[in-house]
Amino acid sequence: MSLNSETSRSAKAESATSQAALRVRAHWLVSLLLVALSAAGFWLFSRGFLLTRMVLPDHSLPSVLPFQSAPGTPESVGPDAALASEWYPAKYERAIILVVDALRVDFAMWSDELNSTFGTAGGVPGSQHIGRLMPYHNRLPAIAALSRERPDQSMLYRFRADPPTTTLQRLKGLTTGQLPTFIDAGSNFAGSTVDEDNWLQALRRPPIGIINGTKAARSHNLVFLGDDTWISMFPNELSDTQATETNDTLQKSRTGWARVRPFPSLNVWDLDTVDDGVLSRLPMFLLPPESENKSEIIRKEREQWRQLVKQPHMWEHSDFNEMTQANSMVSDKVGHAQLHHEWDMIIAHGLGVDHCGHRFGPDHSAISHKLAQMNTAIELIVNAIDRNDKPTALYVFGDHGMDNKGDHGGDSPREVDAGLWIYSNRKWHSKESDERTARVLRNAQELISSNALGSSFDQDLKESWWRNTHLSDDYKSASGEHLFEAPELRSVSQIDLVSTLSLSLGLPIPFNNLGTAIPEMFASDNDSSAEWGLLSVLRLNAAQVLRYIEKYVSNSRSHGFTDDALRLWNDMYNQAEDSYRELADAIGQNPKNRRQPHIRELEERVAAEYFAFTRMVLGSLRQMWAQFDPVLILAGLGTLVLSIAALLALYAQSRLRSLDIIIARAGWPCISGGIAGAVVFRALSSVFVSSGLSHMTSLDATVAGLAMGAAATFCVALVSDSKASTFAFVPQLQWLAVTPATVLNVVAAVATIIHCLAFSSNSFTFNEDSIVLYTVQTLVLATSLLSVRAILSSSAGPKRASGTRALVCSLLILVLNRTLAYSTVCREEQLSACTPTFYGAPSASISTVYLAAANVVMVWLVPSTVTYALRRSYSDRAMVSKLWVSLGMRVSMGMAAAYWVLDSIDGQTASGAAAASSPTRSSAVNGSDWSDMRMALARMAAGVALGGGLAAWYASPFCLDVELPNVPILSQPQALPTNKGASRAPAGQSQRTAVILGYGNAYGAAYLIFVTVVFCVLFLVQQPMGGIMLSLLFIELILCVELFDALRDTIEEASSLLCAQVILMAQLSYVGYFATGHQFTLVSIQWSTAFVGVREMQLVVCGIIVALNTLGSFVLTAACMPLAVLWNESLGTQLLRLAPDNYISRITGAGAAYAAYHAVVSVSSAACAAWFRRHLMVWKIFAPRFMFSVPITLVSSAVLLLVAIGLATVHILRMGLSVGNTQAMVAQKLHMASKSS
Repeated sequence: MSLNSETSRSAKAESATSQAALRVRAHWLVSLLLVALSAAGFWLFSRGFLLTRMVLPDHSLPSVLPFQSAPGTPESVGPDAALASEWYPAKYERAIILVVDALRVDFAMWSDELNSTFGTAGGVPGSQHIGRLMPYHNRLPAIAALSRERPDQSMLYRFRADPPTTTLQRLKGLTTGQLPTFIDAGSNFAGSTVDEDNWLQALRRPPIGIINGTKAARSHNLVFLGDDTWISMFPNELSDTQATETNDTLQKSRTGWARVRPFPSLNVWDLDTVDDGVLSRLPMFLLPPESENKSEIIRKEREQWRQLVKQPHMWEHSDFNEMTQANSMVSDKVGHAQLHHEWDMIIAHGLGVDHCGHRFGPDHSAISHKLAQMNTAIELIVNAIDRNDKPTALYVFGDHGMDNKGDHGGDSPREVDAGLWIYSNRKWHSKESDERTARVLRNAQELISSNALGSSFDQDLKESWWRNTHLSDDYKSASGEHLFEAPELRSVSQIDLVSTLSLSLGLPIPFNNLGTAIPEMFASDNDSSAEWGLLSVLRLNAAQVLRYIEKYVSNSRSHGFTDDALRLWNDMYNQAEDSYRELADAIGQNPKNRRQPHIRELEERVAAEYFAFTRMVLGSLRQMWAQFDPVLILAGLGTLVLSIAALLALYAQSRLRSLDIIIARAGWPCISGGIAGAVVFRALSSVFVSSGLSHMTSLDATVAGLAMGAAATFCVALVSDSKASTFAFVPQLQWLAVTPATVLNVVAAVATIIHCLAFSSNSFTFNEDSIVLYTVQTLVLATSLLSVRAILSSSAGPKRASGTRALVCSLLILVLNRTLAYSTVCREEQLSACTPTFYGAPSASISTVYLAAANVVMVWLVPSTVTYALRRSYSDRAMVSKLWVSLGMRVSMGMAAAYWVLDSIDGQTASGAAAASSPTRSSAVNGSDWSDMRMALARMAAGVALGGGLAAWYASPFCLDVELPNVPILSQPQALPTNKGASRAPAGQSQRTAVILGYGNAYGAAYLIFVTVVFCVLFLVQQPMGGIMLSLLFIELILCVELFDALRDTIEEASSLLCAQVILMAQLSYVGYFATGHQFTLVSIQWSTAFVGVREMQLVVCGIIVALNTLGSFVLTAACMPLAVLWNESLGTQLLRLAPDNYISRITGAGAAYAAYHAVVSVSSAACAAWFRRHLMVWKIFAPRFMFSVPITLVSSAVLLLVAIGLATVHILRMGLSVGNTQAMVAQKLHMASKSS
């Protein structure tokens, strides 16, 4: 029998035994329990803290006016008497809504002073913008020209949005008139059906019919083109009727026809598809059919529309197929003529400006191109409206603005200040009516400011005029002075559009609306024989708001409105009603009295009182609209605290016994405790709900009881064991003694406390990046001092060498931390003392080519660092190391770096192309010759990492090789060196020494190969500066592992250093998070990375890519955490051989300690957010910080416990046990050597 076959069989037998001995069921049970406890705690806290408001199911009907007890108005109106009535006579038969996504107010303004100052080559000496007009200013001359030529038909407003400024929340507000809730921000990318009353429902509501010979409200025909977010919100209202249109269906539905063409909205790299889809189809409705009108003017306009479309393939769509009627926009019963003459509302939502901001930022020539395209579209729409004999209104507005980087989602001034331009083919305001409006607004401002509650409101509610500082702030002298005065503009709230649009079309105001009708729209409606239009509208508006408040209070015991606020609102409304009665008495029976000056003055005063009432309600709700549930908040915090206790108890117990024993002791108590807790909480929930303390559901109570009961009994079961209590692993309280390890752990504990206390103040919270950097540097400095102590206290030898190695590692970490701190993305609150550098220049919003080129250096640096780390144990000589680290890893990273180089080149090319192109005819600026190559590079980079590196690691993870030195035949076995193993042939054979390379760090090196695969995937989805900083973070983590490995060789109580190492690595993950271009704000999320390697929007795939980009530092650190235990663990580790369950228990315990750090930080964030729930900055600073802590904690815990340990580490340990005494490897090498000889 040959030696090779014999040793192979023995290795296989030992493999089967070892794999059976390494049981991981207990690890999975414990890990899933701990992750579930944290998730339950976050869910409960969020249910109590980030509540959505109660949505009332009521709808406003034209047959029921909102008045309850007004003079001469019955409390309920009989159906027969009101079927043909309207809340207010319709001003317009048609309306066009053109949403230019992210149209900031200064984008829509025009300044002759800007053109004269910066439109010349010379510019202004000393100016920051010499000779250059910002690319987004003075790009909509059509608005300025029409406002100047027809001032009584148009007006421009500042259109103030309520944060969060994400599209879905803004569209909710623009259709329902309601304030958004913060938790809704997460649904912006998945859609959320709007169930509450809105003007789209009123528009599409079937008419009631004909009563007593009077025709009821007619059906409305609707056209929608653009952003598909509308479809997810209004699937019923925006349902296309083309396929079902026959005479019978049109008569039965009585809702009119609808043409709906949505386009994908989330591909921010695509600047033209949505806009082209809108602009190519608008002429079908705005221009008469060619068979009906063949005039030269129409022909030229049709050609202009065609030139606006940038992508020729858009015309290949079946909508433009005239030959096949079923595939075009017409049907059997609705032809081209009906599409042109019979539409009642057109909603067109373009995304080019918004996507340009996300892709390039506003300070980029591409945005001037998109604005010029919109300007031409506005001109053509106005031409079509003017030819129409039906009264038509055009509303052009942005749903939000954008900040200096082109992002939105927060509440900075540039994000919330959108623009609104209203135009009509009829005169709708005049100089006289504007003067009356101004007096009403100033009187209302005095009423609001004179009230103690109103004096604390935002300026946009107290003042109706605003100076456009966005325009003037962009043009300053070198000394920082404004070069011209900011122009003044009327300011309205976005939700004011709801009541304005509804009443102007003869529709009822939606039941839940909180906005106030824009006064100018109705101030000129003043017939001498009828009531002043503005007064009628504001009275209707005020009654509707009061009706909503009263219904809300009656339906919700935990409404959150204070008694003082309710009393104030009622007093203000009653005062306005009393004044209205006084006005009615003054007019008497003679309508001509309305023209008297004192009557007009009284009308303005009454209107101001109604206006002040609605604004007072809106301002109050902005401040207090959070139905905090104290019971659920406390239940969530309690669950999170107990989950931390469970994590720490597991860490303590894992050092003493296996997970199987822990599960045996705590399993059944945990189950019984959870059941008991659920029963108790279900019983208590009815008490909480009936008393009005909570709105918790039976599901909330069940989750709270299960989680808290299971966590509490789990901890008690582990701590109650007197022989192995939680603190028994520190015998005789030796941790009180002053030792180097104690000092380091104390410093680490203080660093943790400082991090947690950062959330006790809003200024500390938004400067968390500086605080964490300080604590990390302090902790590393402490390790360097311990290294110096070890060097000074030891003579030449291994201990001194380890101290030197630790000192070098700590110094390198200090330097790398300062390098990481160079990369910054500034929060709005930091702008005065922060200079953004993430994109390579303070004003840049896309990475420069030079920065992308610098990222290529990482392709050499990171693999070289990994190779150097493996070289100490000779692991770099193994085949897997040579093929993957030296070749495959570099190929994957190289293709990823090349991807970002081409992306930066595309950005620069697009800038030049947009600057040189015509605004009406050019290629799409987002297209380039490199797009296909970039796509291929990204996919190949991911394929090499996952298909090559991961597959090779899984098949053969160990970096081992056998060397046969040319030495004499031995008669006695040699001692095994630290990083090499020696083996002899069995007795009866000629003996020869074989050295196993990589033996001393077999498990650490094998696991490091796995981490490199994870790193390559994360490197791909990071922008150039992010890739550089993530690479440096990876190097830091390797140095951190080496640092503590060296410290363990210099300190006697080496095992107690794990806590300090866990805390340092956890804090390094936060340093890496800030360095990779992120802050704890929505606007810092790098949405553009969603399309790395993806052509079209795929919600799951794109969501995963954005998550990896955002949480990359946390994923990488969690993946590296097992190295704290595995590094420099030899293949012959006795603990693993003798007690594999205890070994995996140690690794799980280390993972629990790491998860506990993130959980502690999250609990601190949640507790401070709850404590400051009435703080002015709660939704701007404290709540977002808590919301980010949820994915950080859950993802870090899940990646570490379930993936890094449960899959990767277990695979390595099982493979290590299967190697046995390595005889098979040695035998194979000897066999090959004998054959070659």
